Amino acid sequence: MHAVHNVVLPSVVRGTGPGLVLVHGAGATGDSTYGRLISGLAAGHGVVAPDYSKLTTGATVDIDALADWHVEAALRAGHERFAMAGHSLGSMIATRAAVRHPDRVTALVLTSAFARAPASTRLKLRVWRGLLDGGRGLLARYLMSLMLSDRYLDAMSEDQIDGFAELVALTTGAGSAEQIELALRLDVRADLARISVPTLVIATSDDHLVPAAVSGELIDHLSAAVSATLPCGHLPALECPQEWQRLIEDFLTAVNSDGAAQ
Repeated sequence: MHAVHNVVLPSVVRGTGPGLVLVHGAGATGDSTYGRLISGLAAGHGVVAPDYSKLTTGATVDIDALADWHVEAALRAGHERFAMAGHSLGSMIATRAAVRHPDRVTALVLTSAFARAPASTRLKLRVWRGLLDGGRGLLARYLMSLMLSDRYLDAMSEDQIDGFAELVALTTGAGSAEQIELALRLDVRADLARISVPTLVIATSDDHLVPAAVSGELIDHLSAAVSATLPCGHLPALECPQEWQRLIEDFLTAVNSDGAAQ
């Protein structure tokens, strides 16, 4: 076993059972993307949650390398075959990993996913990228407007909104600029027809960054895909963690049962 391109992703490893690799999105980490789901999913799976954020800082990000790094992280954790769950940009990385390593990846769960960022998403990503060079307070409030549903924001007081914005400003992920650039230029639509593993595509119905309708494109081009919807914004771990975990667990349980029966 060796490091891919001399890179080893730092990873949270929890639990035992069928392997499950969690791939975070842009400007995030495995912990911030999946939150309490890591410990919950680890009750029935060998969870590997890599963090690629710091390794992308100041570097041109290559999706093939990112895909390979995540596969290597699973192998280092002792999983020869495993499912992958990707969120937002992480869904593109997981998709590419399934194409590059079809003997390793057994199933996919793609949440808030896109094969190519639609025009509205690209516009918002460019604003996000521009705000990274300025004051963090304005960036934090912009990100909150993108990532959280209206229902979630409306339930917060002004003091709570201000406090949340301060937290976001302090925790903006390393490597965000490079990851946003990757999301802007990537197009993995050609990969979809090459994926035959069972796939769950989860749309986030109140998502202001990635429209829920974009999930339909994935469903139309994946040969073994099923769909589900979560009633939340772009961050289901924050707004509906239990529902998200249940969808992932139920899908993977069905996939593993089908595999055992064959």
